Amino acid sequence: MRPPERFDEIATTPQPPPPVSSELRDWGNLPDLVITDVLDRLFPCLRSLSAFAGTCRPWRRFFLSTIAPRIPPLMLRATRYSDEYARLIGLSPALIGDPVPVTLPAFSSKLLSASRGHLILLKRGYGGERSTLLVVDAFTGAERLAVPLPNGFAYHYASLTPTHLLLFHTRDHKFDSLRFPTLNPDPQWTPHRLPRGASFLSTVIEFHGRVLGVTDRAELLEFRLHAVNAPRHSSHAVRLLPTTGLPDPDAAATFDRLRYGPRLVAAGERLLLLLIMTDPPTPLETRTGIGTRVQKVSVHALDMATMMWEELQDIGEYSLFVDCPGRSAMACADAARCGVVANRVYFLVCST
Repeated sequence: MRPPERFDEIATTPQPPPPVSSELRDWGNLPDLVITDVLDRLFPCLRSLSAFAGTCRPWRRFFLSTIAPRIPPLMLRATRYSDEYARLIGLSPALIGDPVPVTLPAFSSKLLSASRGHLILLKRGYGGERSTLLVVDAFTGAERLAVPLPNGFAYHYASLTPTHLLLFHTRDHKFDSLRFPTLNPDPQWTPHRLPRGASFLSTVIEFHGRVLGVTDRAELLEFRLHAVNAPRHSSHAVRLLPTTGLPDPDAAATFDRLRYGPRLVAAGERLLLLLIMTDPPTPLETRTGIGTRVQKVSVHALDMATMMWEELQDIGEYSLFVDCPGRSAMACADAARCGVVANRVYFLVCST
């Protein structure tokens, strides 16, 4: 090949394409070390973390598995029977700056619980209208589900699992389930019986793929709705898991069962149970129904091999948050970076 005679011949001479490196990656497949560095720079600002999680599915999965357990809960301040916007408030300004307004058109209803980012409410029907159960997105106020109640209005607790909505009766020893989320415009309730001896449900959570619940007497239950082909009104959808190591709920000095109740908490690899230990009630407290005095806050961890609850002296880097009106609890593994003291139990109570 002869050498080019002019400069323009050099410029127009075809060049081979650059070699393709096997190290090139798209945004969704960056090394974990790089993604972790990006998240550390964004943490704990919720706006930035939300934008990160919305980039692509791999980033969202990474966010849910590594960052979400380190974020303390937000508080929702709302007033019943009011047209005012509710407000999402962070426990620290580092999480969220100004309160975020949320429209909650259904908040005139009775709050059953806060579960998996949703509010579960009961709306009483008047003038021949059927009472309705509502599932509302706590962040946007969007109504996710509105379905007639299976029977009456006597329900004390409800919870969302990854696949179902559970609704627990106050008077009868049973609960109803409904597929959620669902595309069915007319979803149907499925009735179930609680195991013999189980009392009122206090909390239902997901723990490593299992749906577990605890009663007001600190009895541990496991729900198996996804594998149920049992007849209606059966008790095959839930079973009682025998455990040891807890105080007798019928003893004079025991734990609170009504106002705060036992709360299950998933803290990493450990299943925790939070109890409010109280002094024996005085004769005046027994007659008037005034709450007994709190002796201490007790946190127990379950040994899965022996099914024995062991009381903890501290919870290490974790902080526990108990939502009393929403009847839920959660653990945060890195609360110190969010302006919250670690190894503490925080109670979020209703101001009215």
